[in-house]
Amino acid sequence: MSWCILCHSKMQEQVTWGMLLGTDPDPVACSPCLEKMTKITGPVCAKCGRPMDSESLCTDCVRWNEREEGILKENRSIYSYTETMKEVMNRFKFRGDAEIIRLFEQDIRTAARKIPRKAVLVPIPLSAERLQERGFNQAELIAGCIRRPIVHPFIRLTSEKQSKKSRKERLAGAPLFALNPEVTVKNLYIVIIDDIYTTGNTVYQAAKLLKKAGAQDISSLTLIRG
Repeated sequence: MSWCILCHSKMQEQVTWGMLLGTDPDPVACSPCLEKMTKITGPVCAKCGRPMDSESLCTDCVRWNEREEGILKENRSIYSYTETMKEVMNRFKFRGDAEIIRLFEQDIRTAARKIPRKAVLVPIPLSAERLQERGFNQAELIAGCIRRPIVHPFIRLTSEKQSKKSRKERLAGAPLFALNPEVTVKNLYIVIIDDIYTTGNTVYQAAKLLKKAGAQDISSLTLIRG
């Protein structure tokens, strides 16, 4: 007997050939809950992965290119930030339900197939205070689903919650990170890993530091595009 990780209802047993052969994971959520998680498909912004009518640049990325051209190659995200995903992320991040990562594992691994083999992953760090409060770093859990080397070049400078800030406050805020002098990123191909891309401020701040430190190529993979 298995129970949906989201709604806690009993799930109907459905055995597939993939499950018998070990190629498909056992489901952790029921079909009605999974159907509420909207995956990003179709045309997206060529830079940040926001759903668009055509693969052009969104207005945000036009502005980022004016400010930080050549810093970030691209961001790609897996899900749209719907009300359902907002509730799921509240459980995952703010209620400390680390088991929620099981819900995303297969989609993360599918998205990661496009990551070059030579790339290393850099999960966005939490402050010591936030890590102690939550018990885990969600970006590290996401990175852990991907079979690539992980490096930790950043030191978090602030414990302020970005989710509590307005768009204007995020973009005008103080630096979020400093580089750890003991970790080198020179000539590396890097994929920054985070949970949500909203304004792009977190990812661009990280990418700018990595570029200054000599990283060869920088992109990002985020679970959700806000």
